[in-house]
Amino acid sequence: MLHLVDESRQDPFQPDRRRELMVSVFYPAADVGMHPRAHYASTEFVPGLEKRLGVEFPGLLTNSYTETPALTDSAHPVILYSPGGGVSRLLGTGQAEDLASRGYVVVTIDHTYEAPAVEFPGGRVASAAPVAGGYGKDIRNKYMAARLLDTRFVLDSLTQLAGGANPDADHRELPAGLDRAIDLEHVGMVGHSSGGYTAVEAMHGDRRIDAAVDLDGQIGVDEQFGRAVTEGVDRPVLVMTSQQIEEVGDARPSLDALWQHATGWKRQVTMRDSAHYDFTDMSVLVPAAVQPAAARYIGPIAAQRSTVLVRTYVAAMFDKFLRNRSGTVLDQPPADPEIAVLR
Repeated sequence: MLHLVDESRQDPFQPDRRRELMVSVFYPAADVGMHPRAHYASTEFVPGLEKRLGVEFPGLLTNSYTETPALTDSAHPVILYSPGGGVSRLLGTGQAEDLASRGYVVVTIDHTYEAPAVEFPGGRVASAAPVAGGYGKDIRNKYMAARLLDTRFVLDSLTQLAGGANPDADHRELPAGLDRAIDLEHVGMVGHSSGGYTAVEAMHGDRRIDAAVDLDGQIGVDEQFGRAVTEGVDRPVLVMTSQQIEEVGDARPSLDALWQHATGWKRQVTMRDSAHYDFTDMSVLVPAAVQPAAARYIGPIAAQRSTVLVRTYVAAMFDKFLRNRSGTVLDQPPADPEIAVLR
C-alpha cells in the first residue's frame, strides 16, 4: 500500500488538509518466500468496515502476499482501478489480483471522504464526509471532480516511482524491484459504477491512459454527461452492463451519446441474470444463505460464474489494447451463454 499526499491540492472535503489517498499495488511477484498472506484490511479496521459495507470478509485473507519482491523479467503494463460511489477499493481486490496474476501491475484507489472509510498508516481512519441534503447532483459532481484529480495524481506518483523516487508520504520502504516492474507506456483503467465513469472520463482527459473499462456505470451524473460523452473519446472503451441496469435503463442515455461521439474502438456487452454488484467482490463475500435478501445488489447468476466472466472480459480488453494480443473473447462472437453483445 502507498500513502500519497498531494501537497499541491487542498482537500475539497476537508479544506484544512492536503488531499491524501491510500492505494494498494498488486503486481507479479518474483518469490513469495516466507512473506505473509495479505489481509483485506487490518484486523482492527475490518469490523467497522464490515458494518459499513454490510458484508463479511471470510478469513480476512486475500490471495496476495505482502512486500514481496516484484518480478522484473520485463516491465508490466499498469492498470488503475476506481471503485463505485461510496464504495471501498477493497471490493476490487479480486479483480486486481486476477490481473496481477496475468502480468499486470494494478493500483486500486480509495477516493478519500467519499469511500465509507479509509485507513491510513498508524490506524487513523477517514470516514465518509457528511452530506447535507443527500446525494444530489452537486455532491456527485464534486466527487467526480475529486476522482479525476486523484487519478491524475496517482499516475504522477507512479511516474515518480518508476523514476526511482519513493512517493510514499511516510517514506516506507518499497518492495524490491517495483520501480523496474512498471511500464507506464501502456496504461489502462477499469472501474465499477462511478468508477467506470471515472475510468472513461479520466482517459478522455489524460493521454497517458490507453484503454478503459466501465463496469455497469453510466458516464455522467444523471442527464449531465461527462466530457468523454459530449466531446467523444478516441481510445478503446469496453462497457459491461448488468441485466439489472439494462432493465432500469438509467445508463442508456449516456451510453447512447457515447456511441454517437466516440471515435475509438468501443463495445458494450451485458451479463444475463446479473445485478450491479456482481461486478465486484461483493457477490463472493456475501454468504450464500443471505444472498436472496441481497437481490437488490446481487443477481441470480452464480457468484463464481459472474466472477469468471467479468475477469475474462476485463483481461481480454487490456490484453487486446495494451499488449496487442489477438484471439481474445473480444475478437469473436461470445461463446458464453450469459454474455450478449449489445453494440
